Amino acid sequence: MTSTSLRRALGRALCTTPILLVTSLAVAQEQKQTSAGAPLEEVIVTGSAIRRVEAEASLPVQVLDSQAIQRTGAASVVDLMQRLPTIQGATVESDAVGAATFGFSGVSVHNIGENRTLVLLNGRRMAQFGGQTLTGFAAAVDLNSIPVSAIQRVEILTSGASALYGSDAVAGVVNFITKDKTMDRDVSARYYAPEDGAQERGVSLSAGIGDYENSGWNLFVAIAGDKREELNSADRDFADSAIVNFDYGGQRWTFFNGSPRNIPANAVATTGNLAGETVSLGYLSSGSCPEGSAPVGAACYYDYVRNIQLYPERERKNANASLNIKLGEAHNLFVDALWSEAKSLSKIAPVPGELGVDVGSALYNQYLAGVVDDAGTPLFGPVDADGDGVIDPIVAPYRTFDLGQRINDDEARFYHAAIGIEGDLRGWNYDFALTQSESDVKGHIAGYPGALAFDAALASGAIDPFVGPGQQTEAGLAALNAINYRGYWDGGTSRMQTAELRASTDLFDLPNGKPVMFAAGLSHYREKFQSKPSQFAQANLDDPVAGTPAAGGPGTGDQRFGDAAASIPYGADRNVTGVFTEINVQPLEWLELSGAGRYDDYSDVGSTTNYKVSFRVTPAQQFLIRGSYGTGFHAPTVPQLNASLQNYGVTANPYDCTPDLAAIASSLGAICRPPQTQYDVFAGGNPDLTPEESEQAMLGMVFEFSREASVGLDYWWVGIKDAFGQIEETEAFANPATYPDAWTTFTDIGTGTTYIAYNQTNINTGKEYYSGIDLNADASWQLPFGKLRTQLVATYMITDKEQLTKDGPYYRNIANYSTPLDEVTFRWVGRLLTTLDHGPFSHTITMNYKSSYLDVETTVDGIDANGDFNGEVADVRLDVDDYFTLDWQSSWQITDWVRLTVGALNLFNEDPPLSLTASNFQIGYDARYYDPRGRVLFGQVSFKF
Repeated sequence: MTSTSLRRALGRALCTTPILLVTSLAVAQEQKQTSAGAPLEEVIVTGSAIRRVEAEASLPVQVLDSQAIQRTGAASVVDLMQRLPTIQGATVESDAVGAATFGFSGVSVHNIGENRTLVLLNGRRMAQFGGQTLTGFAAAVDLNSIPVSAIQRVEILTSGASALYGSDAVAGVVNFITKDKTMDRDVSARYYAPEDGAQERGVSLSAGIGDYENSGWNLFVAIAGDKREELNSADRDFADSAIVNFDYGGQRWTFFNGSPRNIPANAVATTGNLAGETVSLGYLSSGSCPEGSAPVGAACYYDYVRNIQLYPERERKNANASLNIKLGEAHNLFVDALWSEAKSLSKIAPVPGELGVDVGSALYNQYLAGVVDDAGTPLFGPVDADGDGVIDPIVAPYRTFDLGQRINDDEARFYHAAIGIEGDLRGWNYDFALTQSESDVKGHIAGYPGALAFDAALASGAIDPFVGPGQQTEAGLAALNAINYRGYWDGGTSRMQTAELRASTDLFDLPNGKPVMFAAGLSHYREKFQSKPSQFAQANLDDPVAGTPAAGGPGTGDQRFGDAAASIPYGADRNVTGVFTEINVQPLEWLELSGAGRYDDYSDVGSTTNYKVSFRVTPAQQFLIRGSYGTGFHAPTVPQLNASLQNYGVTANPYDCTPDLAAIASSLGAICRPPQTQYDVFAGGNPDLTPEESEQAMLGMVFEFSREASVGLDYWWVGIKDAFGQIEETEAFANPATYPDAWTTFTDIGTGTTYIAYNQTNINTGKEYYSGIDLNADASWQLPFGKLRTQLVATYMITDKEQLTKDGPYYRNIANYSTPLDEVTFRWVGRLLTTLDHGPFSHTITMNYKSSYLDVETTVDGIDANGDFNGEVADVRLDVDDYFTLDWQSSWQITDWVRLTVGALNLFNEDPPLSLTASNFQIGYDARYYDPRGRVLFGQVSFKF
């Protein structure tokens, strides 16, 4: 089962089997088989406001009920969404390691964007994540806030721009529907056990009281909690080092993505034949580097991957309640409430940064004064590069190893409450609700000193940067501990208040007896966002540890060592009023037509009118053809419009100073960083940012061979103009002269040196196009020993191309790591699920597949059999293998009230395929696309009472 040939064969089988998009058809089929002759309940299906008998509609909706969710083996909503083939490109939990995501996890339909995918709870909007950034990152709903144990079903509208919910649903809609009006009572405990880290345990309790039909009321409450341990890079052989040795083209190569900020410190030569280059004093004297680093030129680069996590430690708690009270026979008063708290603790290597060693100081005289090149010329002679009459300090890239790992301790709290009334009034079915929703995020840090505080400790002589780990004196360790900031760093709050009214009715009957169905609605919501950087983050403190205010006033105090940034608080709000109408007619027995229009007025970006039309043709009872076309409108977030330009961290990758970059730096009165060094990043809002406008189209078919088998597909297409985003850093550094507005300057307060910095401010980048085919096949057989059911679901991507500038070239990333886009879209993603139910037992096998792609182009060095450099250098692009895993799950209904489930995710312990991507801190595989846990054994026991 683990051989390459078998994996590829199964992958091809998964990708070439014709399948049906809409899983709800299979659900409807089972209802017909088990409830023949019983009337079907009228419901609202996501994507339409018209109540109708549940069946295949003109828009594709994937439905996962609670049983289907359980059979995925997913421990959370985050895990569930990442297992679906229609979902690509969302932020995953491993991104929290080093990327300052505050633990956010999102959902992106078809890789079109998580901020273009509308996430709903019971058909109502929720507040966006309070930790969203000024570039638009995480401007979406955090899936950690939604408890999987309370979900009755998930509906995924894979055709965007819904008139019902909003024209901003460009990629689609994901609607989580919670349990209500039930007296079910259940307590469950589960445990997930990967090898060596990431163990997870959870418990949930749910109970309903009150017979809604007979007593006229029902209260359903569910509470849950889970906790996962950390997974460290040292626990996985494929990801335990920034040094990656591999075979390619019949030769042995090595890739190294280390950091020049090492311990002992390197130093940047100012004179001699190595002037401008980073060198290691130890390497110059001995020709070798200390443990934990490797030679790059004459420097020793730190292997930071040895000291990071692959998965952060995480803890979640949540509770939700649903109260329903009958008001007469035709009306219902409802109250829905959700509260959640998610905590994430992520760790990366000790903080790096640049020190300034003054010429003539004790450190200079001890370590640097006598160092010469091959010609006997001093390497660290006095230089006044800016001509101000002051000798520049020697820049020493350093790693503060003795402070321990950098820690981000993040907390995200969310609450959502809706109160309303629904029912029938004079032939109209109506729903009115008021909603209050809030996401509050707080990020705490440890392992970071202030830059000025570190400089002062260095000047005092207490700290020696040229000694190895653990070799500081007691006075040096005490000095480091005294400047180690532990406390609140940054966060934000996002709020949304909504009032909405929806109503539908049958206007009249056509001559053929079919009703003309009509719906209309009105909504208003107020959206607020406020960033909340700490006083330290705002540079308002002279002593961050003691909390001493800056004597020079706000913005003049100390800043964080290594990535000094004076954050500027920003906040804004907007009001949005919308109105929609929808009509559905069936002029012929085999033809159904629908049309919807929506008008939205944004208080900050103006108004827009959008529409969607669709059709449904059934030439035979077993055959359906459907299609739709619509337009959409996606406004920038309030931070994208209003935030001030400010420091936004550092680049994901290190870069060399090209002649073009050096010329731009000189024109700005700055210099480049030393070779293979990360650069500072700035970003800000743009009040002139134009909203995105989109067009969507879909054409599909469904064929039902019998009540037990169906097959079909849906082709979809999305076009977006005036897309907003930022120039990807890899493209900007590869072609700096092409993007003259992408550069600014940064002055290191520790050394006083002014460097060129990357300006990643929001812009309208141009046009984007996406298309693909969603496929699904479903079949079941009644066998003598039980019922066998197989379902195959997959997405085949045809187009994913984007412009980085208006009228610029298009970049494509399907099955190809496009460096300008810094991402990959998989050509094929699929799941083949087979379930056998017999008596009290149920067994499920799931095959998961992601197709191969061409990796990022990377410069590597040749090595011999002993691992020594052989002098060869090459640019390579690996073929990242297709990835196939198999999951197993078995359940035993021991009694009517006890159920036991055991299983394994990634049963054959497949490692992620090799990739040389350095998009985040993890090296050796691409953590955005693959799970590093390996085989995960799990068990769950549930009791009904």
